[in-house]
Amino acid sequence: MRKLIIIVAIIVCIILGYGYWHSSTHASFHIRLNIKNVAKDKPKTIPKAEISFLDSEGRVLAKGISDEQYNYVHLIHPEVGDCHEIEKSAPYSKAARNSWQECFEQLSTWIPKWAGKVRKVDLKNQSCVWRNIPVTVSKYNSEWFLWWVPHPHIGGKPYTYFSSSITVEENDCEK
Repeated sequence: MRKLIIIVAIIVCIILGYGYWHSSTHASFHIRLNIKNVAKDKPKTIPKAEISFLDSEGRVLAKGISDEQYNYVHLIHPEVGDCHEIEKSAPYSKAARNSWQECFEQLSTWIPKWAGKVRKVDLKNQSCVWRNIPVTVSKYNSEWFLWWVPHPHIGGKPYTYFSSSITVEENDCEK
């Protein structure tokens, strides 16, 4: 009986250890980007804006570009580039799906290396530049112990989720 308890404890530790490891080494980052006009209450999106994520000393950690259609920022991996471009063709071909999965794997293992260090961003669109905008990055990682549950709404490989909302004043830009 004691051996059985030890074996079960080892298996549980391995399962939970894998979940914690995967969530610590794989992440996603959701960034909302808005521009606010002082005369109007409702913020609007900034399409095709280039974003540089900076640490507290102003070093560039990563870059991204805002989506034209949706209020979403695509991160640009330094080696594989923008996975969103590959994702567009994924529904139509198995090779494209495999390419997207490889790209996403590299992107998701790159994000946890820098996302927690972001303190400021630089933002640039066709007509304006905003520099050293202070940002707060939220981190969520509480599902790692449920990754093994065979349920469509629970379980699956765990990730750490980073998020940030960036709002800039339209009048504060450098032309």
